[in-house]
Amino acid sequence: MHSSKNRRETVEVLPSDSSPARNKFPKTHVNFWRGRLRRQRYGSKTDGTYRELQAFYVRIYHQGRERAFTFHTLNETVAATDARDIYLSILKEGWDAVLRRHESAAAQAVDNPTVGQFFTEVSAKAGLRIRTFRNYANCFRTIIAEVFKLRGGGSKFDYHGDGNVQWRTRIDAVKLTKITPARIQAWKVARIKAAGESPSAQRSAKRTVNSYIRCSRALFSRKISKFINITLPEPLPFEGVEMEQSGSMKYQSTIVVADLVTAAKKDLKNEHPEAYKIFLLALFTGLRRNEIDGLEWSALDWQGNVIHVKNTDVLHLKSDESEAAVAVDAEVMAELKELHKLSQTPFVITSHRPPRPDSELAYYRCEPHFDSLTAWLRGRGITANKPIHELRKELGALMASKHGIYAASHLLRHSDISTTARHYADQKHRVTAGLGNLLVDAPSGDRSERPKK
Repeated sequence: MHSSKNRRETVEVLPSDSSPARNKFPKTHVNFWRGRLRRQRYGSKTDGTYRELQAFYVRIYHQGRERAFTFHTLNETVAATDARDIYLSILKEGWDAVLRRHESAAAQAVDNPTVGQFFTEVSAKAGLRIRTFRNYANCFRTIIAEVFKLRGGGSKFDYHGDGNVQWRTRIDAVKLTKITPARIQAWKVARIKAAGESPSAQRSAKRTVNSYIRCSRALFSRKISKFINITLPEPLPFEGVEMEQSGSMKYQSTIVVADLVTAAKKDLKNEHPEAYKIFLLALFTGLRRNEIDGLEWSALDWQGNVIHVKNTDVLHLKSDESEAAVAVDAEVMAELKELHKLSQTPFVITSHRPPRPDSELAYYRCEPHFDSLTAWLRGRGITANKPIHELRKELGALMASKHGIYAASHLLRHSDISTTARHYADQKHRVTAGLGNLLVDAPSGDRSERPKK
């Protein structure tokens, strides 16, 4: 328990009497309660800073009594439906019966939580970025869905309809205690076996399960679990489950950079200038896709030949280590400056799509331009799954080859040099021991230097 000196005060924001949700829909309608859902915010009166939690709650008023109900879901529609159902139960059964049932269910949830209740606790206490949490949760849900074969109902990828809501609701109802290391291990083996006998398919499947396990296991890390107020199963779901050996992940270059740059300047600069700018930023500066997407012209230092990559209102970087001043060749800055003269927006890449920095789903303002460049790169023979990211890898390999792994790690802004060594440090130019000259006869004048038989 935290001491009272360090305790943060809960600040609640209630809807006003003029809220459209109150006037447009009756209390028996889900949309009435959707308009009344709130997220708790914790803050300090002294410094004026507040942090909003992800889980929803609602205050219900009836017959002079009121009570706040917190919902173990991150989905607004599900929370609004639960709020409506609680209200209808109060009308039918009365306050006392509903409160007894609610408090009993809450007590049971602490001791034997569902996956949804676990997610609610983690989202409130872990301090993860919303997209990071969504990625981890989706990986864990995918494993659970495949372990228990939860395929009926809505589709995982139906984000516009209610398919994804149905998919998550079914999975979130599973008790956490049912997800055992033995089941996770069996899932891992079955998924790899389903990939077939092809070595490349096997490597791909192993990397996929490793990614799912790595992200899911992060939800149970000590630095998160020590703060949550629910009973976790023993053993934890991923305890003892080992990662698969998926072979070398070092980058193998297939790009002739000079030819690619010449072709890009010829094909893209005039016809597809936005795709050309993306090409320049990816290959010559190593910026990631989301960094290019949110980069503003104000980040470019024309005099110092530097791009200042930092968090802004519209750009949320991968990690704190991603913030840096990236040195850029003068010729590249000159090319960008020429393109800057034609720009009408504060963003380096012009797009009709607005930025959505708070989107829970993967979203790129410049998606159409990314697609255009991807198609062009594939036409130039780059067959990797992520052709644009392949340009960043090429830069890393060139830097490691010419200046060493530490220079490459610094340029790519990796938080750990082991990441550079694992993925990007492959030598572009092969080096041999130079013993081949021993097979060539030495000139006649040098025979005296040969050892005598």
